[in-house]
Amino acid sequence: MSDRNIDEKVVEVRTEGFCILQGCLPVELIDDCNSAFQPVLRDHAKAFAESPNRGPMRHYIPLRFEPPFYDKRIFENETILGIVGKLLGDNMAISEYSTDTPLNGSVLQDIHQDLGILFHENSDFVHPPEIIAVNFPYVDVTPDRGPFEIARGTHHLPYSEALRGIEEGTFPLEPLFMNRGDVMIRNPRCLHRGTANKTDTPRVMAVIGFNRWWLDRSRMASPSPMKREVWNGLSDRERNLLRVYACNIVE
Repeated sequence: MSDRNIDEKVVEVRTEGFCILQGCLPVELIDDCNSAFQPVLRDHAKAFAESPNRGPMRHYIPLRFEPPFYDKRIFENETILGIVGKLLGDNMAISEYSTDTPLNGSVLQDIHQDLGILFHENSDFVHPPEIIAVNFPYVDVTPDRGPFEIARGTHHLPYSEALRGIEEGTFPLEPLFMNRGDVMIRNPRCLHRGTANKTDTPRVMAVIGFNRWWLDRSRMASPSPMKREVWNGLSDRERNLLRVYACNIVE
């Protein structure tokens, strides 16, 4: 993607709250990730069948930094890093790599934003993003597979005002139908919700969480889901991006 197109996507995220990059990642890589994830999902869903961590039949599962989940085509993707870097500035870091997966029997989530209040003394303060989420599905997202719904522009408003606007119809919720290889870059403060998966195909959605250099999210990387041999194979840029995972590496 050209610098001009990257700039256009940056403006889109700032204005609308998200953008979608069609065909940004290789489909064969995504299919490999999906195949490798299925036994992880089965084991997790069995272990937490009575207490799923994202509501009925919906599971949040961290990913390990190992092939195929770790791949330079994801973590050194020039388009993704170009857009997120302009949104978060120099020396940004990655502090989350996980999945959200609704299964058949999941339900409509409440409308929400993913982050808490940043400044307790001014809870309604609207500020530039401190975190950017990069999402990509492991399967094609159809209307019946629990698509993500988002209300454009609601990150520009205090939470209560944005929520009231959705309830009154000022800000419609828009379902996002993505294909394997597509990538969504979004401000997690833009109001959204997950919908019900009505099929037998798990709707796996991976997320990489980027944050500004000053935001400490190291608790999310302990213990580190990375092995020493993976760390040793990272480029200097990847090591800087993934620096919070350097502590407590699994040997």
